This record gives sequence, C-alpha cells and structure tokens, in this order.
Amino acid sequence: MEERVIYLSPSAQQNNIGVGDFGSEEYRMNRIADILENILGKKGYRVYRNNPYDTLAQIVEESNRINPNIHVAIHSNAGAETAQGPEIFTNRENTPSDMLANYIYDNILDIYPDREKGRGVKYTTSLYELRETNAPSVLLEVAFHSNEQDAKWIMENEERIAQAIADGIEKFFNDYSNFL
Repeated sequence: MEERVIYLSPSAQQNNIGVGDFGSEEYRMNRIADILENILGKKGYRVYRNNPYDTLAQIVEESNRINPNIHVAIHSNAGAETAQGPEIFTNRENTPSDMLANYIYDNILDIYPDREKGRGVKYTTSLYELRETNAPSVLLEVAFHSNEQDAKWIMENEERIAQAIADGIEKFFNDYSNFL
C-alpha cells in the first residue's frame, strides 16, 4: 500500500473563546486533532500538523511543501448564541475535495444530536487555506463553540468527533485512492 499522508490544521485562534467553561476554539480543536492524529497513526497514516502559532500563510506553505494526499482543517464556529450544527467547506465541487468533505460531514452528522441542525457541505473560494492548499482540502466547522449546547457537545464528544473524522478519511481513501 502506498503511504497515505495527511496534513491536519487545527484552529490556531487562541483568543476565540467559547461559552462557559468549555475552553477556546484552539484548545478544543487541538484536543480533537491530538486524538485524530493518534487514530490515524495507528492505521498507518503519516500525519503532519501545523504549529499552533503559525499564520495561515505558513500553514499553507508547509502543507504545500509536504505535499500530502489530503489537507484537513478542523475548526469550530462562533456566531449568534442560537446558531448550532456542523458544516464543512471546500472550494472544489465534484472533485476529491468534495468527496472528502461529504464523507467527513456525513460521519459528523451521524454523531451530532440533531441531524436537522446540520448546516451542510458548502463551496467557497474565499477561505484562504482551502484556496491556496494544493492537496484536496476541507475545512470542518465541528459545531458552534459560542452556543452552550454545541460547546458542551464538543467537549463531551472529542473522541467520537475525532473517530468520525478518521472514519470519513478512511472511507475516502478506500473508495477514491485512484484519485490521489
């Protein structure tokens, strides 16, 4: 089997604090990335990660230098107190990035307490990390860390979230390795 290389980019937004005692976006997403990196490493993937203090330009430069098979950014949304649910972004419709986005998103929805609040797979060319990264790439917004219910769900389900992301990545590689 050819080596599978993944670049993980958990949020580096240190001051993006959630509600209550649920921690910052950076803290929560790095916790999930730690668990995810461990899961993927045990499955034989080579995983690279950004330095938490890197700028987006540095993250993209490093990812492009490493030339991974896929690039996965992991974030949590902030917004109105009532906003809820996961969403995932890609800028490449009907491509491997789109397929990866759908697999990860579907797995996150499977564990999210209210599937109806899922916000979907969205296409954008405005997100720098997706636009400038050469590898198939996605940016997952796990849920809204500014909504207490979502923030609590993220905190209580870090391992399940990481496993859902890993399962989406695994399904992508199993089904679409010929694209890579």
